[in-house]
Parts: sequence; C-alpha cells; structure tokens
Amino acid sequence: MIIYLPFINYDLWLSIENGPYRPIKIDNGIEILKSRTEYGDKKLLSINAKAINTLYCVLNISEFIIITSCKNTRDTWHALDASHDETSQVK
Repeated sequence: MIIYLPFINYDLWLSIENGPYRPIKIDNGIEILKSRTEYGDKKLLSINAKAINTLYCVLNISEFIIITSCKNTRDTWHALDASHDETSQVK
C-alpha cells in the first residue's frame, strides 16, 4: 500500500501521512476554518476522499469494520497500522 498509493497519486499518500487538507484563514491572528463558500481549490479537498476511497476498496470486511469510525485517511491508516502491528504477513 505504501508503494501503491504514491503510484496512483502522490498527493493521496501525503493526505494519509499528514492528514487532510484543511482550508483555513487567519482572522485577528487566529486560524479559522473557511466556510464551504470560501473554499478555493476544491481539488485539494477531494484528495482525502480519493485516498480514503482507495483504502476502502482494498480492504476486506473485517478490516473495513476497524476503520468505519475514522474521519480521515490519516486516522484510517493509523487504525490499520495498529491492527496489523504484530502481523508478520503484513510486514
């Protein structure tokens, strides 16, 4: 998977490694999430959806159940990593 995702699109892997892109603005020195009407580049926002969809497509049902509560690809990846930590077949 670590080889496959960057092959598809390197931004997918970055979304998994770093978490999803979050459009923010600075108001009086405080970071605030932009509203949906203020989003600029929607392509960046779709990267997380594409990455999580790719992960969903390659999982079996038992792995899928592990990650259903995850909100983004980074959380999903960490949940999968933790569930397979001691599995020699995965390593």
